[in-house]
Amino acid sequence: MMRIVCRGLRPARSGATGSGFLCQNSVHRILYFFVEGIVRTHVASAVASLALCIGLLGPSQMMAQGLFGTISGTVTDSSGAAVSGASVKVTDIDTGISKVLITNTAGIYSADSLNPGTYRVEAGAKGFKTAIAKGILLEVGANPKVDLTLSPGAVTETVEVTASNTAIVQSQQSDLGQTVNEKNLQELPTVRNVFAGFLTLAAGVSQQKSCQGCGDNNNVRINGDRPRTQDYVLDGTTVVQPVFGGQALSPSVDSIQEFRIEQNSMSAEYGKAGGGVFIALTKSGTNAFHGSAYAYTQNRNLDARNYFDTNPTKNPFDNNDFGGTVGGPILKNKLFFFVDYEAIRSHGASPNLGNQVPDAAFRSGDLGALCTAAGGTFDGAGNCSASGGQIADPVTHANVPFNRIPSGSLSAISQNLLALLPTATAPGSVTGANTFNFNQPLSTSSNNFNPRVDYNPTSKDHIFGAFHRTGYSQKGFDIIVGPAGETDLVGPTYASTIGWTRTLSTAMLNDFRFGYMHRAIDRGANGQGHTSPSDFGLTGIPNCLTSIPNSAGGKKCGTLQVTINSFAGLAGGETLYEPATTLQFGDIVTKLAGRHNIKTGAEFRHYSINNYQPNAVDGNFSFDGSQTGNAFGDFLFGTLAKGGHVQVQNAYVSSRAWSYNFFVQDDFKLSAKLTLNLGLRWQYDQSFREIHHGDAFYEPCAVLFTHGTCVPHWEQFGVNAPETPFDPSKKQFEPRIGFAWNPRGGFVVRGGYGIMHPGAIGHGRAGDGEPGPNLLANTQFNAGTNWGNLGAITSPDPANITAPIPASYFPNYNPWAPRSQYPTYIQLWNFSVQQQLDPNTVAQIGYVGSHGTHLPINYGYNICQQSRATTSWSNLTTTPYCPAAAAAVVANGGNTYNLTVFPGYWGLSSSVYNSLQAQVDHRFSRGFSLLANFTWSKLIDDSSADWGGFWSLDVLGQDFYDRRAERSVSAGDIPKRLTLAPVVELPFGPGKRWLNSGIGSEILGGWRVSSIYTISSGSPFGITDNNYGYCSPARTITNRPNLIGNPLPSGFQQTVGRNGLWFDRSVMDFSGTCPAAGLTNLTGPSDATKGFGDAPRYYSNIRNPILNNFDFSLQKDFRIPVEQIRLAFSADFFNLANHPQFGEPVSDPLNTDFGRVLSTGPANRVIQLGLHLYF
Repeated sequence: MMRIVCRGLRPARSGATGSGFLCQNSVHRILYFFVEGIVRTHVASAVASLALCIGLLGPSQMMAQGLFGTISGTVTDSSGAAVSGASVKVTDIDTGISKVLITNTAGIYSADSLNPGTYRVEAGAKGFKTAIAKGILLEVGANPKVDLTLSPGAVTETVEVTASNTAIVQSQQSDLGQTVNEKNLQELPTVRNVFAGFLTLAAGVSQQKSCQGCGDNNNVRINGDRPRTQDYVLDGTTVVQPVFGGQALSPSVDSIQEFRIEQNSMSAEYGKAGGGVFIALTKSGTNAFHGSAYAYTQNRNLDARNYFDTNPTKNPFDNNDFGGTVGGPILKNKLFFFVDYEAIRSHGASPNLGNQVPDAAFRSGDLGALCTAAGGTFDGAGNCSASGGQIADPVTHANVPFNRIPSGSLSAISQNLLALLPTATAPGSVTGANTFNFNQPLSTSSNNFNPRVDYNPTSKDHIFGAFHRTGYSQKGFDIIVGPAGETDLVGPTYASTIGWTRTLSTAMLNDFRFGYMHRAIDRGANGQGHTSPSDFGLTGIPNCLTSIPNSAGGKKCGTLQVTINSFAGLAGGETLYEPATTLQFGDIVTKLAGRHNIKTGAEFRHYSINNYQPNAVDGNFSFDGSQTGNAFGDFLFGTLAKGGHVQVQNAYVSSRAWSYNFFVQDDFKLSAKLTLNLGLRWQYDQSFREIHHGDAFYEPCAVLFTHGTCVPHWEQFGVNAPETPFDPSKKQFEPRIGFAWNPRGGFVVRGGYGIMHPGAIGHGRAGDGEPGPNLLANTQFNAGTNWGNLGAITSPDPANITAPIPASYFPNYNPWAPRSQYPTYIQLWNFSVQQQLDPNTVAQIGYVGSHGTHLPINYGYNICQQSRATTSWSNLTTTPYCPAAAAAVVANGGNTYNLTVFPGYWGLSSSVYNSLQAQVDHRFSRGFSLLANFTWSKLIDDSSADWGGFWSLDVLGQDFYDRRAERSVSAGDIPKRLTLAPVVELPFGPGKRWLNSGIGSEILGGWRVSSIYTISSGSPFGITDNNYGYCSPARTITNRPNLIGNPLPSGFQQTVGRNGLWFDRSVMDFSGTCPAAGLTNLTGPSDATKGFGDAPRYYSNIRNPILNNFDFSLQKDFRIPVEQIRLAFSADFFNLANHPQFGEPVSDPLNTDFGRVLSTGPANRVIQLGLHLYF
C-alpha cells in the first residue's frame, strides 16, 4: 500500500516550469498539477511545493472537516503518572471495526477520523489490568476526552468504566456549535424533505420571514452573517449552489445519521463561510441488516385556512412523501452498504383572481363601448364626441368609424393569440373586459437517491464512497392552462464523495477526499417545447440554441410574452439553462507529537458555470395605447409600443475559476486541564473567467474612480481588458486562536477568535459583467412597429464573439466594479462556560460576536453629490451627470444612459453583531430529551444583503457619499429568540412505570410526544421611496422619507387587516423626495432644493410581527410479532395552535394599503400523517 508521506525534496527536471522542486512520492506528483495553479498566481513556488510536501493537501472546509470525530485522552496509573507505550483499542460497536494505538511519552493517545457512533475504548499495559470504557457516544466533529486509569494487576483482568456521558462536555475544543442526532431527526416534528429546518435548533441562528438575496438557505443567518455565506457540507462534499449560494441538495431525513452546525471560532479546517458551516453525514451499513419504509401525506382537508382567506373553499393541495432505506454488511467487519430512495409528489393550486379578458365584442374588433364609457356618442360619420372615447388607425392616424376595426386590419397574430385566452362572463373592471378567476395549478416532483459503501480492506484503511441525486421538477401554468401556458422547471443535482483514510502509524494518519457536485437548472419559457412564435404567425425570431440540451435544446422557444395595459396578457417567462459543476480535491495529514495533535492540509476546487439565459428568446411585446388611443386597440392592430425586443444567444456564457486553500491546526494540550487550539489558514480565490472572452462591461467613468479624461466605453474581458473582472486577493490569511480550560469535573471555560473569508459565489458576485452583443444580441423595436413585419432580428455569430463592441450598443443594467477590491472577511469571537448538570445534561452560556468588514454592496457610482446639484451644468458634456444636465447632454449628442445610476459593486459595507447565548442539552434518558436555546442579540450594518435586485432596500444606499446615514439595525436583526425541542415517551407500556402488560399496555403503551416551540422578535421594518427616486438630485432611487413624529406614539394600537395599521404612517413625509409630480422620463426637470430623508434604513422601534410557532408531533410504536420490527404512526401538527404568523406590512408608500399587514408568513396549521416501518 502506498504511503502518502513526503520523503523529501528533489530538484525538478531541467526545463520544467513553475516550482523548482517536486515531492518524490508519486501521489504528490499526480497532484502537482494543482500546485502549478498556485504558482501561476505568483505565490512563491517554493512555499507551494513545501506546503504540498508537509501534507497540506486537505480539505479546508468540505473534505474531512467535521465529517468524522476524534476520541482522545490520557492513560495514567493509579498515582497519576503517564503510562507510555500502553496499547489502546478503539472499537465501533455497530461495525466491529477497531483501531489500535500506542500512547506516546506523555501517555496521550488520539484516535482520529472515526465515523460517528457508539464506541468502546480499552487500554492495557504490562503489569496493569485492562481498563474498558463503554458507551462512548461520538458525534460529528466532536472530540470527547476519555482518560483511563490503569490499576496494577494482570493484563487479562479488566476494570470497566462507564463513559456514556463523556461526549457531552466539550473540554478540548473552543468552537461553538450544535449537533442534531438521528433520534432528534426521527422524532421531532419536521417537514420530511427539509431537514435543514433543524438549523434553528442552534443558538445564534435567526430566521427572517422574508429575505432579499437569501438564496436557497431558508432565510437563515448565523451569528450575524450575511445571507448565502453559510456552507453546506454533505458527506464531505460542499453542496452549495455555485451561482447564488444556498443549499443545492437536501437528502431524505431517513438517510441522515446526524448533522452539526459549526458556528464560531472554528478549526482552521473550516473556511469559505461567513458565520457557520452545516455538516451532514449519511448513514452507513453495519454488521446487521437494518432498513425502513415510510409514507407521509398532507392535504387541504387537514390543513387550516389562511387567516386572510375569504374563499369559501380551500385551495387544492396534496403532498405525498414515500420511500425506504436498507443497509447492512456485504462482508462482516469489512464491507458495508446503505441505500435510500425517497419520492415526493405535490399538487396544488392557488387563486388567481381579477384577470381582465376581452369580451366577445372586443375580441371581434368592436371597441364601440369605449365611447359610451367616456360619456360620448357617435355622430353619423362614426366619430365619438367624448375625448378619450375614440380610437385611431395607427398608420393613417384617421379615426376608426364607430371604433369598429375592419376585419382586414386585424392582426392575424393577435387573433391567433386571442384563441388561447380564456373567456369569462363575470363583469370586468375595465371597459370591454370580463373578469376571469381560476385556480392556478402547480405541481412538483422529486426523486432522491442516496447510496453509500464503506470498505475496510485492512485494519489501517477505510475507504468510502457516497452518491447523492435529487431529481426535481416543477410544472406550472399562467392564465393559459394548457401546453401554450405551461412552464417547466427541472433541477437535477448530483453530489458524490470518495474518501480514503490510511493509518500510517499509531501516531499519524492521512485522509484523502475527492468531491463532485453538479447542478443543472433548466427553466423553460411558457409553452417552451410546445409552441414557438412562428406558430402564431410571427416570423423572423430564431429557434432556441440547438447546442443547449434538455428543454432548450432544439425545441420550440415558447409562447410570446405579451403585455396589454389593463388587460391580462401572456406571461411568457424566461428561458434559463445553467449547468454548474464544482470539483474538489483534498488531503489532510494528522500527527500526534507529544502534547501536540497537528493537522495540515490543502484543498483545491474548480468551479465551472455555464449560462444560457436569453430573457426574451420568444419575444417581449407591449401595447400601451400610444398608437390607437387604447391598449387593446393597439393589440388588435398589432402595433407595438416602445420597448418591445427579442434576445438571441448563440453560445454559453462559460465561467471558470480555481480556489486554493491551505491550513495548519495544532491542538496543543498544554496541561491535563488546558488545551490550546491554534490554527492558520490561507485561501486564494480566482476571479471568474469567461473562457470565450464573450463577457463585457460598460465603463461608466464613475466620478469616484475617474482620473483625467474618460470617455464611457465597453471593455471586453480578454480582448481590450484583462481576462477577469477584478484582481483576486493574495492576503486572505485566517488565524484561529482558542482555548478550552477544564479546571474540574464537568466544568469547562472556553473562548476563541478567528477570521473567515466567505467564498466567491459565481455569477451572484457582481463584477462578472454581462454577455456582450456578440454573445447575446438584443433587437429592439421602435414604437409603431407592426409585429407582422418586425424586420431583421440580430443573431450573434459565435465565431466573432471577440469582435469589438460598437460604442453605440445600449447596455443592460450590468454590474460594474473597480478591479482592485479588498476581500470580504468576518471576525468571529466567543467566550463561554459549560457545566455538566447530571450524567446526561449540560448547560452553556456565553458571549458571541462578529464583525464583518468589506462586505459587498451595490452602489450607484455615477451619481452627483447633493451639494453640487445646484451648480450650472449647461456646459458639461461628459460624465458624471446630474439630472439638471440632461437637456445639455442630449443637445451635445450624449447618451441619456449616462444620466442614470450605474450599478456598481464594492466591498464598502460592514456589520457588528453582539449576543448572549444560552443552551441546555439533555441527552435522551428516562424517556426524555431536550434541546433548548436562547439568543439575545443585536445586529447593526449599513447594508443587509449583497444581492436581490439592484434597486432593493437592502442593497443600494440612499447617498453614496454618506455611509453613516445608512447605518441602522440590520434587516436580519432578531433581538430575542427562544427555541425548545423536547421529546417525551409516555410512561405506559412494556418496560415503563405503569400499565406494562395487558390491554392497557397495548392501548396506551408506545406513545411519545415531541415539539419544537419557537418564539422570536420581529425583524425591523424599512421603507424606501423607490417610485420617486428620480426626483432626487442624486437619482439613487432609494430615497427615504423625513420623520415628523413618532411612528409608534403612546397609546397607538398595532392592528392587522385592511381596517388596521401597524404604525402611524402620517408621520412619514415624502414631500422632500418627490417635488415633480408626473415625472416620467430621465430628462425631466429636477428640483435641486429637495434633499434626502432623515428616516433610518430600518426602524428599530417598528418591528414586523413576531414569530410564535408551536410544532407538535404525536407518535405511537406498534409491536410486531417479528423480532426487531416495529411500526410507527405519527401525526405532525405544524403550528398546532393555528396562531397566525403575520407577514410584513405593505412598504410601498404609493399603495393605499401602505402600513397595513395583509399577509401571513409561515403557513397556518398543517397536519402531516405518516406510517414508518423499521426493521
